[in-house]
Amino acid sequence: MIAALALLMLQAQPVHVAPGPLPKAEAERRAAERFADLDLNEDGSIERDEVRARFDFEASAEATYAASRQSKKASQPRPAVRAPRTDWARADAWFTAADKDGDGKVTRAELDAHLGADIEQLGVQ
Repeated sequence: MIAALALLMLQAQPVHVAPGPLPKAEAERRAAERFADLDLNEDGSIERDEVRARFDFEASAEATYAASRQSKKASQPRPAVRAPRTDWARADAWFTAADKDGDGKVTRAELDAHLGADIEQLGVQ
């Protein structure tokens, strides 16, 4: 009985792991979503300020979540949210790496090239 359970566990696929490569259409959809998330003014390119704003937003969201976790009950007052200003060095480093031609704007093609390593890790063909 135990041997049969052990055999079944070995055959089971890991949880939250895709069974194979993503279809090309899904990879394109995800890349378009990432671009839209960063292109805040919807002008077709990503500027340094948009990347900084996105990093600020994520730091603020994390601080809000951390503050909400400090309350033990919903009826207790929530502690003040202390969102430290994001270290823009990380945002600037990301932007510089993504801006392949150095013109101060990241196009969709540049973002796709920058995310290429991430997409390969997901197994996209």
